[in-house]
Amino acid sequence: SSGINAEYGMDRSFLFHLIAGVYHFLILMYPYHYELSMEHAKGFGGRLKFLTIWGHFLQVGYYMFAALVDLYNMCRGSSCSKLKQIRDWWFSTLVFPISFLVFILFWGLYVIDRELVLPRRLDAVIDPTYNHMVHTYIIFWALAEPLMTEIAVPKKRHGLLFIAIFAVSYTVWSYIIYLNIGKWVYPILNILSDVQRVLFILVAYILIVGLFLTTRGYQKKFGRALAAPKKSQ
Repeated sequence: SSGINAEYGMDRSFLFHLIAGVYHFLILMYPYHYELSMEHAKGFGGRLKFLTIWGHFLQVGYYMFAALVDLYNMCRGSSCSKLKQIRDWWFSTLVFPISFLVFILFWGLYVIDRELVLPRRLDAVIDPTYNHMVHTYIIFWALAEPLMTEIAVPKKRHGLLFIAIFAVSYTVWSYIIYLNIGKWVYPILNILSDVQRVLFILVAYILIVGLFLTTRGYQKKFGRALAAPKKSQ
């Protein structure tokens, strides 16, 4: 009975990961026939200028990798601890925090002044449904994943270090883009003073750290989470 339940859970997890991976892949592919009209996606960096696109690439990679881990486990009848560790880290330190960071920053700024993130001139090329697929529905996949998959919670210290590397990498990339095109990717950064811009970025850093800690709490309380060994947290 327990073996049947485990196999059913693995099949369900595989199907979920496959659907989620296809969903995020379609999000990445859908805009390509709009490319000529979406001037904000042209030039140096292309669509990779945007954190949202970074997030979707990470999620496509994650869900497809997780589906392969499920498939490996079903075929072998046992799990590979190394593959599972990579999957768990990928979700806890990147997929969940970045999904919510994109959601909070986009809709927070949209409520204040939509011109800061999605100028009205783009309404002609960006369908409202697609906008919600990109900036809203992503959090539901992140919330559902710990309920579908047994994910080990990474050590806090290691997770924070990994997030710091990612955050600094995107910040440096944004500055490289600024040096090449003469303006910041997001309109709000162009209207802030240097001090305000630094403070905005620091707030984003604090927010993503808070989201990582929230990930841990959510997985422990609601998910099928396995606590990582408590040696030196």
